[in-house]
Amino acid sequence: MQQASAGPAWAQVAFYTAGLGFLALAKAKNVLTGYSTPKPFAIDETDRCIDYAVGLGEKYIRFLRLRGIDITGRRILELGPGSDLGVGLHLIRQGAGEYVGFDRNNLAGRVPDSFYARMAGRGLADLEALRDGRVAYAVDENFDVGTVTGRFDIVVSNAAFEHFDDVERTVRQLQHVMRPGGVAVISVDLQTHSRWIRERDPNNIYRYPDALYRLFSFPGQPNRLRPWAYRAFFERHGWQDVELTPHDRVEPALAARLAPPFRDDEQADWLSFTLFARKAAGA
Repeated sequence: MQQASAGPAWAQVAFYTAGLGFLALAKAKNVLTGYSTPKPFAIDETDRCIDYAVGLGEKYIRFLRLRGIDITGRRILELGPGSDLGVGLHLIRQGAGEYVGFDRNNLAGRVPDSFYARMAGRGLADLEALRDGRVAYAVDENFDVGTVTGRFDIVVSNAAFEHFDDVERTVRQLQHVMRPGGVAVISVDLQTHSRWIRERDPNNIYRYPDALYRLFSFPGQPNRLRPWAYRAFFERHGWQDVELTPHDRVEPALAARLAPPFRDDEQADWLSFTLFARKAAGA
């Protein structure tokens, strides 16, 4: 488990000030160009994007296998697939029955044909799955999950839930598309998303009181929800066996410099986590 270091006090003042500047830049970029870069690298870095998708798909498979769940023949929903449908193509190749990627922004719809051709050329995808509908893509600007057609056995998401404006609404809407006994694997990135400050002060966005943070708000801005809130939402809306697995953490000294109420959070040092949950059989 990796840890970020606190550093000297003067550096924290500098990071606090720099963080405000990056918040302002992020808002300006969103106003000018909208949300266009879900990964820290561009879609034209084809092999890198493919490796990322395959690695993420394998992570889901391993995570589920450890809990006795096989993806063979299962119908899988991915929330916020980002720049491409590579995860879905990999899951299908590994035995999943169907896959639907659902997003608010039509990012994966802009992928050049050469991307999937390259994936197939490396033996990592069957392009027939795109043609026959086993891999599908749906976009809704209101992100109403209830509009997705059919019922699913598994829902997955990586580094997307922290961008949702109303996480509880999304969890509630999953009730309409998940089969009883279905499972969720949701990975959440709690860190600041401004890349330079992220490396040096990863939980920078929690240093600001709500009123100040809201000054820089825009659609998709990190919502700053803490892990315990995700647990509460899933349990409230018919999910059982909710399990939170933390990943990267910061030193307690760095977590203690957060704004209230974050500094009093028992999970203040968490930088990322994965949630697993199972939908109640009668829900």
